[in-house]
Amino acid sequence: MQETNGRTDYDWHLAREGIQLLLNNKITEAEQLFGERKDNVQMAAGYCFVTFMNALMTFEDEKLQESLQTLRDMEKRCAQDIGWLKAVRNKMFGTDSPSERAQAEKLEEQIILADSQVCVALLTFLQQDLTSYVKGGWVLRKAWKVYQHTYSQILHLYRKTFGCEDVPGSQFPSWKVITRGASNPNLQSPSSEWSVPSYNSSAPTPSGSTTPNGRTNGFRNPFSILSSFSMHGDASSNSSVSPEVVSRLMSAVSFGYGIFQLCISLLPPSLLKLIHFLGFEGDRQVGIAALMFARQGHDMRAPLASLALLWYHTIVRPFFALDGSNVRAGVEAAQHLITESQNDFGQSALFLFFKGRVERLKSNIDGALEAYQAAVVKSPQREIQLLCLHEVGWCHLIQLDWKQAHQCFLQLKLRSRWSKSFYTYLAAVCTGASGNLDEAIRLTQEVPGLSAASQQRSTQLESFILRRTNRFSVERDSQHFDQAYCRLLAFELLFLWNALPSCSVQHINNLLEDCQSTGHEPMEGLRHLVMGAAQCCLGLHDEAVASFRTCLAKRGELEPCENGEGGLVPGAGDHHISAFALYELGTLLCKDQSMVEEGKALLLQAQSNYKGYDFENRLNVRIHAALRNIG
Repeated sequence: MQETNGRTDYDWHLAREGIQLLLNNKITEAEQLFGERKDNVQMAAGYCFVTFMNALMTFEDEKLQESLQTLRDMEKRCAQDIGWLKAVRNKMFGTDSPSERAQAEKLEEQIILADSQVCVALLTFLQQDLTSYVKGGWVLRKAWKVYQHTYSQILHLYRKTFGCEDVPGSQFPSWKVITRGASNPNLQSPSSEWSVPSYNSSAPTPSGSTTPNGRTNGFRNPFSILSSFSMHGDASSNSSVSPEVVSRLMSAVSFGYGIFQLCISLLPPSLLKLIHFLGFEGDRQVGIAALMFARQGHDMRAPLASLALLWYHTIVRPFFALDGSNVRAGVEAAQHLITESQNDFGQSALFLFFKGRVERLKSNIDGALEAYQAAVVKSPQREIQLLCLHEVGWCHLIQLDWKQAHQCFLQLKLRSRWSKSFYTYLAAVCTGASGNLDEAIRLTQEVPGLSAASQQRSTQLESFILRRTNRFSVERDSQHFDQAYCRLLAFELLFLWNALPSCSVQHINNLLEDCQSTGHEPMEGLRHLVMGAAQCCLGLHDEAVASFRTCLAKRGELEPCENGEGGLVPGAGDHHISAFALYELGTLLCKDQSMVEEGKALLLQAQSNYKGYDFENRLNVRIHAALRNIG
């Protein structure tokens, strides 16, 4: 294969080699390889992926800031090279010619630009405040416009090159766009943002872009004249682009677009309103189809597409309960991905990590622990070692092995730079559940100071931890503060993280015995909520319905009163108990055709009447998914 200037072919091969080194536990070699060639845009893009993965694995502020800066530098670099200003200058002064700058390179940079924007938006969303959501939304909108334009160009080349209408390897859907209409007539881009203009009038017009006559809301858009210079005729002048390159570019653009669609589809409904206002939407199945296509290609992003799919099937689906309590829904797909990657990445610590996730979801905790241990041995990376230790701690928690779980979380408290207060709380609850109440109290007393020093102190997780540790301070001298009290708080964690379905039947029965023998509970109705979820895991649906109804009755939720603002007053606080109970009962009733209407009403009640409770966004994603499944 030969690309344009004779070096691009070598560059993308080298970039893929760097990604393979990274995934095969050779992080130092990968960073060195990418670092030596930062002048090359593909190698620089590979380095961006390295920093982005490190940031997501650790959530540490230093890594997050490093990745953000690297990605923003990449975005500026690509925007300067292929933006409308450069195009106008080249057109007017003749500083660039087709022989000096190949079309394939331009398309490559457009893909890298959009990929960088999506990664920046995702890292921005992690800050979890309104300002970050708005900033991230605008960045996503810019990425959407670049992806749409670039995909249109590459698809044109693909069909012209291979003479087929469908992209082979998947039923790749058309790109969806929300056009300006009666419901959103004023969607418009800020004039200061850079975007790739459409080259073809037959392509769908993005929301907020100019109309065919270059007008927006009755005024001539000054950028419509300038943008007509940019990239004009690229799709037709494809003589220099080989079939191999066209195929690789199709795979490359599919990766970023798949991540884009998948992540947008997982945002809570409150954010989806903002996303729709900005002019785009997400389709989960489209995202999965795009990633499945991308992983079959030869681009450096192909193995990253496999990792993204494993992340979705083994972490996102069970965590957000997209399939209800069926945490094994994605196991078969994940197992298939791991098997297919065995030859290239069989000893990869990251792939071993996901193998452990698969075994955990299958309730094979011994197999999961074996995979995590192998990952730690294989990887020299501190980040992966801590990630595996986190999972090992949860495996012991799933087995109700309080002492082993306590030791793992205590190590994470000492070694991790992410949310030390969270690991401190986990360690406190586990040691309290084993009967060491003095140590539990001592650990919780450290939490306020750790939280104050945390970069994530304003997140929902930090707020949750502070409220729980405050309970220790209030209850510590009462007769109700005992081993059973701490175990209920541990069961709450298993419930909120949707880990109960991974427990064995024996451990579920042990949990039910503890709940039934407990008199005092930290929060009214908590033990019945946990009991209902555990009974669902055993297939005892009638008993589960009764437990959820008891939970709601104890909290006074079946006959709630109105407050001055038109909302509901949820009993004695701790709104999450009521909201989650309504969700669990609603989804359970919807499985019975005769009870669907009541179930749907309970889901809508949980969605509409509760605000500001623990993990509201997480539950809203689950409710949104459940309502969509009902139709």
